[in-house]
Amino acid sequence: MIISVEEFKEMGFSSSDDELTADCIKRAEYVLNGLSGGRAILVSHTSGACAEYVKQACAFQANAILREEKALREQSAEPEKSIEKATIGDFSYTYSSSGSDKSSGADIRTLDTNLTVIRLLRAAGCLYTGTEVSE
Repeated sequence: MIISVEEFKEMGFSSSDDELTADCIKRAEYVLNGLSGGRAILVSHTSGACAEYVKQACAFQANAILREEKALREQSAEPEKSIEKATIGDFSYTYSSSGSDKSSGADIRTLDTNLTVIRLLRAAGCLYTGTEVSE
């Protein structure tokens, strides 16, 4: 793994469930490697500022995944307020509506986290995808 749960907490992020945090860190590693074409894991095993940037990016991404997991768990624990069914001809669908909408603040945090992760990976040199030109 790029970082451990202890390193995650040392960077200032909090978590009450270490097992869930470890799972989120592993998933964050998959995201970073997908974004960087596998370079993030290689850079994280070196020393220096670039490795630190990758570790910070992993912590930010893991924290975003952790927030989503906690929100999903809270949402599934809440009883649904109302379930409505709409039918138009042969097409029908069911949706639930609740009294509170918490998505606007979460969307802004997610966008900010995504930009932070991209900036850290770029600073670490993981997003460079130049090609060689031969004559």
